[in-house]
Amino acid sequence: MQIIEYAPYIAIIGYLSYPKSLRINEKLLYYISIIHNFNLIVFSAWTFVSMFNIMDKYGIVFKSNYYFQYKEFDTIMMYFYLSKYYEFFDTFLLYLKGKDPIFLQKYHHIGAVISWHYAYVNKLDSIWIPSFANSFVHTVMYTYYLGCLLKIKHVRFIKQYLTSMQLIQLASTMGLCNYYYTPPNETWKNYKVIWLVNCYNIGLIFLFLDFYKQNYIIRKKS
Repeated sequence: MQIIEYAPYIAIIGYLSYPKSLRINEKLLYYISIIHNFNLIVFSAWTFVSMFNIMDKYGIVFKSNYYFQYKEFDTIMMYFYLSKYYEFFDTFLLYLKGKDPIFLQKYHHIGAVISWHYAYVNKLDSIWIPSFANSFVHTVMYTYYLGCLLKIKHVRFIKQYLTSMQLIQLASTMGLCNYYYTPPNETWKNYKVIWLVNCYNIGLIFLFLDFYKQNYIIRKKS
């Protein structure tokens, strides 16, 4: 039980301790990158469709421990939580290419593991809102990454919308969770977890805004 409790922190230590100077054959790295992005496209799309089916089957209900009483929902959320560890490979692949990931990416991955860990372990029903939105955004995002790897020019137009999608996702899901899952719709213990996630999301919003400013406003003017 203690291993599960400390799982995100053990994983984060491993994430930060990754050997940044490690390199592998470029061709092998290319194929690994394709497989990695393809896996996340399929998984994200599967999660999105599965969540849609859950909402269609059981309705949209804002109540503590409503969705988690259903085994299929718990299973989907467990896999989605575990996928946040797998997404560490986004950063590892950059290191293997000899690139240094920006602070935004590292903050994003570390915070996501912690947030989804506490949300899943404490069975926050509100987890369906960010999971539904995040799985859709990730389907689009990793499709873009794979398209770039395969040199498909038609996907390039997506780039300018990705940061906007992330910002809309963060602001809307945070607003919905705080509006619909305040006590008594959620327990006070779980509401504290929601605010832990809020703190992470607020930091993420500011980082994405700065990224948008640097890449789509300042650079465009230059």
